[in-house]
Amino acid sequence: MLKKLVLSIFLVLTSTISAQRLFDNSHDFDLFHHYTRWGVQLDGLGFFPGYADPVKALSFETQYALGYKFGVIYNINLNNHFGFKIGALAGQIPAIKTYFVLSPAATGQNVNYEHKKTVYSPVFNYSFPILFEYRNFIIDRYTLSFATGVHIEHTAATGLKDTYQNFYQTTANNPGKWDVDLIFKAGWYFQFKPVMLQTSIVYKYRLNTQYTGTYQFKNLQNLPDTSGNYILKGDYIGLSFDFYFHRRAREVAMSCRAHAQSKEVRKRQERARREKEKRKKQQEKIRKKKEKKLRQKTKKKWIFW
Repeated sequence: MLKKLVLSIFLVLTSTISAQRLFDNSHDFDLFHHYTRWGVQLDGLGFFPGYADPVKALSFETQYALGYKFGVIYNINLNNHFGFKIGALAGQIPAIKTYFVLSPAATGQNVNYEHKKTVYSPVFNYSFPILFEYRNFIIDRYTLSFATGVHIEHTAATGLKDTYQNFYQTTANNPGKWDVDLIFKAGWYFQFKPVMLQTSIVYKYRLNTQYTGTYQFKNLQNLPDTSGNYILKGDYIGLSFDFYFHRRAREVAMSCRAHAQSKEVRKRQERARREKEKRKKQQEKIRKKKEKKLRQKTKKKWIFW
């Protein structure tokens, strides 16, 4: 009972402190003031298994497959908390990842045949991310970030094949087209002296299937020739690493001077506006005095007559 009470109090205090830091603006600053807005992005990706029609009497299945992307990314700040990310990425993605075991009874040979292979597209896959990002300065030098948006992606027209002796064959095809995929990212910015590193968990949901194909088993002793359909949708989850390099002291100084100059310009404009309003009020005051004197003269004339 005591342990539960202590745990409950700890969770309440932690959530309260986190909420206070989440809405605390005292740590606000320009995240890219000392770092370049251009960065290098490296992604390690795990693609979800595809789908294949089941095969009787065989343990045939699709599996997770690995891929990667790399490229450049650029940040457009709206303010210290919100901004856009745009970039250009290229990488290798899997088209076929299957696993099966053929027993001696199936092949007529005194050995188990185990087949596990990933077939990659020989041509790079290209994508152009457009993301909207939210950042919050929760801990000094560590900034929480959430981003969502789209990848405009192109998969080259390819026809790929995986064979195993004379028992098995799989094909995967893509007609070559542009697709729009949904992207979700959550992570942290870590600020170091030479570089700022952003690490994120990334999830991509494809609206259209990436690869479709067929598979075929033949020349087996205990199974007639059979075939089915194969699909790899292309959804993945992975880790994304963005590297932003520290700007030279001269560039930072120039940026500071430009910022200071812009502030000075705004101050001068504000002073000019106030002086203009002051002159306008003085002119209005003088006009009212003249009108008052004119009314008094007119009143005296009427009294005289």
